[in-house]
Amino acid sequence: MTVSGVASTAPSLPLPSRSPPATSASPEAAATSGGAASDRVALSGLGGALRGDGLTAFGALSDAQRQRLVDLVDSGKISGETVNDALTQRLKQARVSAMGATQRMYNNDHADLFFDEAASVDDLRGALSQTLARRSSLMDKLTAAMGEDERAAASNDLAARTMNPLLAKDRMGMSRHIMPGFFSMDFADSRLNSTKKQGDATYSLKALGVDLDAIDKALRKTGEEDAAAILSERAGLPTSRKVAADQDYSVDDALVKPLTAPPGASPPDASDYPNPLDYGKKLREFLQASVANLRKVGELGGHTVYQVDRPDHIQRPQGLPTPSPAGVAAAQGQPVDRAYMIGLATRY
Repeated sequence: MTVSGVASTAPSLPLPSRSPPATSASPEAAATSGGAASDRVALSGLGGALRGDGLTAFGALSDAQRQRLVDLVDSGKISGETVNDALTQRLKQARVSAMGATQRMYNNDHADLFFDEAASVDDLRGALSQTLARRSSLMDKLTAAMGEDERAAASNDLAARTMNPLLAKDRMGMSRHIMPGFFSMDFADSRLNSTKKQGDATYSLKALGVDLDAIDKALRKTGEEDAAAILSERAGLPTSRKVAADQDYSVDDALVKPLTAPPGASPPDASDYPNPLDYGKKLREFLQASVANLRKVGELGGHTVYQVDRPDHIQRPQGLPTPSPAGVAAAQGQPVDRAYMIGLATRY
């Protein structure tokens, strides 16, 4: 997964604007303002296929990376649509990775909040604001770093993988369970969840020797900024950045299926709960009810469970019916296995 891209001798390809959002920029507009190299993209099969997140991701790549993709499409080895799907998936993965790292940093830096039963909504939002500011500063350091040691140090700080020991403390005796709702993974959010088609496209690029690690590094800053915007949106913090939905997204083809409410129940909407603590409580209750429903029928709201951990870790009571594999496959497609999901993870 570390095959180097082909160096480009063509002029620089134009970068699509990040304001307004990428989905408002057309491939034609991005491909007609930069001279000969722009014309090459416009006339290739890639220029007409790039849109939305794919176009944004393409603009964040280096000249050599962009030219490599153009050449692959022009050679007929891969379609422009597949390249667009793959770039869309990598940008979504960059956002998911950044959101996960942001949550780890938030938890580590503000672990005391989880044990303070007097913690307020403003406390939680203020902590998020501090965490986002710290990550922005670290991202700037990573971008400006000249030496390998500097880059490694900034990248390690951004990953925030060393857990604060305080987080392992028992909270069973607390009357309030502090659980900020803005970090909850919403698998119905097309800005974060990829489709199987997009995942397959990423594997197609990999099979052609495209350096996915290099693409991920090129998209890291955009993913970080997009994740900060989504979290700010959820928490009600001011943000000038708007991350648009994926217009090509299909829940039926989603890599991870959204949780579906048990009969008579519905998932909570964060916008209905100004207090993140209240939303966290309702979400936890919903998830518990959903898991109970899963144990009862072997499915979750009629869907196969799609997740990185294998679904067979849930112990089903003896005598309960098992869903027909043929019926599940016909309705939802084959489940995505653990190795497939791990292969789509970022490598920084």
